[in-house]
Amino acid sequence: MKKYVLILSILLACSTGIFAQMSQNKPMDRSIALGIKGGVNMPRMLYFKNPALMRLPQSIVFTPTGGLFVDIPIMEFAYLSPEVVYVQRGTDMKYVHANSGAQVQYTIATSNVDLRLPLEFCWEVKPYFQPFVMVGAEAGMCLFGKIHLDRTAPIALDETVAVDSANMNLIHAGAFAGLGIRSKLSLGNQDILLKLSASFHQGFLDSYSRYEKNGTAQAVNVNAYQITGNRLPQGLEVSLGIAIPLKAKLKDACASFSNDRYRRRGSGRHLFGY
Repeated sequence: MKKYVLILSILLACSTGIFAQMSQNKPMDRSIALGIKGGVNMPRMLYFKNPALMRLPQSIVFTPTGGLFVDIPIMEFAYLSPEVVYVQRGTDMKYVHANSGAQVQYTIATSNVDLRLPLEFCWEVKPYFQPFVMVGAEAGMCLFGKIHLDRTAPIALDETVAVDSANMNLIHAGAFAGLGIRSKLSLGNQDILLKLSASFHQGFLDSYSRYEKNGTAQAVNVNAYQITGNRLPQGLEVSLGIAIPLKAKLKDACASFSNDRYRRRGSGRHLFGY
């Protein structure tokens, strides 16, 4: 019995020392990482103060997104990951005009560049399984895009308008929140960070331009293009990122010890230093 108690005590002491050492080394293993990300975005437009516009059906559209990010540990289990991202926004509507009975398809598709500041709170369950929640703010601008209207008889029209300041607010600002999983993997002497996330994005600035608001730019659509209330962009994004820590992984120090480097000829099994 005493033998088992002694063995358990030794194992407990060893395991306590190992976990204590891991806890001390844990902050040293957290370093800044540079990475790239890519995924898909499902954009739509949200209308306020106009029930008729809010009832218009919006099709599910998948658009690409991607960019660069920096993963910065700021405290235990918390990371700041500023990123520059390309993303497409807009909407795709297909409906029947209530008064004329015309079949209408109305599409907004814009290409944007955003600067985002996500703050991630992580639970390090395992190195390869670290769930996290994130919140953040974003700001950006529209680079280019188009608005397309296809309307059947009795008032047929097929028109495409390039997006500019006359028909779109080119500045975007909003916030987002989401969930994800971080995974730290080792490939030889190189550590790799993988981040899989899903986030909901909400714009705060009205996407109607001031020219549309004051009537300088003529609205070309029926129903969907009435300048009433606010038109705010939304999006649901799913992305995968891969990053490489800037701090290189140290090789095993004992790997450089060769049998001949530290043994003087004729010394048998005795090792000598320099």
